[in-house]
Amino acid sequence: MALSEGMTLKGGRYRIKKLLAYGGYGFTYLAEDRLAQRQVVLKELIPVLADHADAVRRFVREARTMQRLRHPNVAHTEATFRDQENHYMVIEYVPGSSLSDWADRAQKMSLTQAGPIMLGLCDGLHYLHQRGIIHCDLNASNVVLDANGQPKLVDLGIAHVSDDFVHRAWQTQDTYAIGTILCMAPEQLKGMRTDPRVDIYALGSLFYQMLAGRPYLDFETRHTPAAQADNIFRVQNEAPQPIPGVPPAVMNVLFIALAKDPDERYQDVASLRRALVHALVANVPSRKGVQFLTPTRTNQVGLAAPSPAVAPDAFEWPPWIWGALLAANVVVMLLVGFLLVRT
Repeated sequence: MALSEGMTLKGGRYRIKKLLAYGGYGFTYLAEDRLAQRQVVLKELIPVLADHADAVRRFVREARTMQRLRHPNVAHTEATFRDQENHYMVIEYVPGSSLSDWADRAQKMSLTQAGPIMLGLCDGLHYLHQRGIIHCDLNASNVVLDANGQPKLVDLGIAHVSDDFVHRAWQTQDTYAIGTILCMAPEQLKGMRTDPRVDIYALGSLFYQMLAGRPYLDFETRHTPAAQADNIFRVQNEAPQPIPGVPPAVMNVLFIALAKDPDERYQDVASLRRALVHALVANVPSRKGVQFLTPTRTNQVGLAAPSPAVAPDAFEWPPWIWGALLAANVVVMLLVGFLLVRT
């Protein structure tokens, strides 16, 4: 059972304000941190799993792993604690709207709106992949846009984390399918969770939905077993259609990201990002002021940061004009000299 509004945890420090979401492993709540006087997100292990040793171990190790991450496009897990015989994470609260709020309205985004979001997600996922973390459930509800419109990944609840990153203490299963089917790669439906290319497929599905205002395939919205079987068949066999009005170069990026065979996709997020930048630049008639199209650089602590904006091209005079100006200057100097001699 979910916690009710007004309940407090950890000696009264955290006060529950409302339930935000629930999933296979936990509830998430908006809460007030009374000590710090700010809002946070609390993630609670589902109570029925509180006595399940493997679930508890997974939840706690996930939390400790996420505390080590620092990136502007990944929400930070700040602390963990135990209260009322259950386990909790304290996660950075990102005020803003999630992509699911936009998706529910079935609205299309322009390239200038969707482009920066995609590039920010690429940066966040690249950071995770470099550390052996595969998200495995990238979908609209797990992306929040902050006050500046920058995207943040806010839930890594079913992520696969490599043993190297957690010193072989992470317990994971590789033989079951879990995630949001609208964004799952075909191989993920068969239980693959250790290949970062499943996240590339999910990125493609999100980008398609942003530009089209609908999922990349005509999914069944019913939750019956037959409908889910139909959706699995679609993911495995059907290809997305071109989006009217979207430039071919951008559609080509989408088609490669959504390739059924992972070997035919971009092999890493950096490659996807570079291809997307080139496609977006090709669609912009003037480079002036288009900061989000530039590649990223890495700062001293290894976080992706936007490169300086591309300056507008300086105007250059044709060479013949420079020659004419030089000749005219010589003539003027000779004329002045002649007049001075006459006087």
